[in-house]
Amino acid sequence: MTFAAIGRKRRIYGVDFSGAKDAGRKIWISEGLAEEGEFLLLDCYPIYELVPGMSKERGICISSLLNLIISDTRSVFGIDSPFSLPDKLLSGKDWCSFVEDFPDNYSSPEDFRTAMRAIGGVNELKRLTDTEVKAPFSVYNLWVYKQTYYGIRDIVRPLLKAGDACILPMQEPLEDKPWLMEICPASTLKSEGLYMAYKGRSEKEKITRGYILEEMVNKCVTIPGHLKERMINNYDGDALDSFIAAYATFRSLARIDDIIGRLPDIYLREGYTFF
Repeated sequence: MTFAAIGRKRRIYGVDFSGAKDAGRKIWISEGLAEEGEFLLLDCYPIYELVPGMSKERGICISSLLNLIISDTRSVFGIDSPFSLPDKLLSGKDWCSFVEDFPDNYSSPEDFRTAMRAIGGVNELKRLTDTEVKAPFSVYNLWVYKQTYYGIRDIVRPLLKAGDACILPMQEPLEDKPWLMEICPASTLKSEGLYMAYKGRSEKEKITRGYILEEMVNKCVTIPGHLKERMINNYDGDALDSFIAAYATFRSLARIDDIIGRLPDIYLREGYTFF
């Protein structure tokens, strides 16, 4: 059986990740299924809805996300967070060693960003995959560094150490474990010709969120009306980003056999953005 055939049977999760202090408000999850070549969206919600007492505190909410990943072995999670760094910043380590040593080398997000800038120089370095998918920022840019830090430290590292998930493409996908893919919603929207200003409280941005969703419905996607309204009304765009992450994951599963085991080694160190 091919990886794509296995993937078609999996529940698909799109995660708009955040390293903000109130990450529970910013982390959104979209769930769906692949049915006869189409993506059916089943749910879309902020992570705090899974947390006892609905706490929005970062540590509690990231822990809840980690538990969700571990709980569903027949799943694939597309997460909007980098899984690695530009090769020059890995200090000659292989990817597994880099991840395992990460919290020992960087005590805080600020320590991490400072170290990256010291090594990388004035111009922020990008990974090969960042350039190829036209990612807006470097993985340690001011807008992204906390996302990168907490994603690697509190999601990727625990899963790697415990062997509780397969982190693609650095690890081969196994049938009895959840799969993780790195996603960049902005890159997915660019590839669809839908990259436009949609985050904000104005009526124009709200209309744009609706337009993007209507365009996605024309791309083999089914979105229940109440979930469409929820994404349109979420002015930060996090709900929509989680849906785009889920769609990118769905789309990537169809061509996964052309990716896994066929990529140059640089992607097994720096990571690969599925889009």
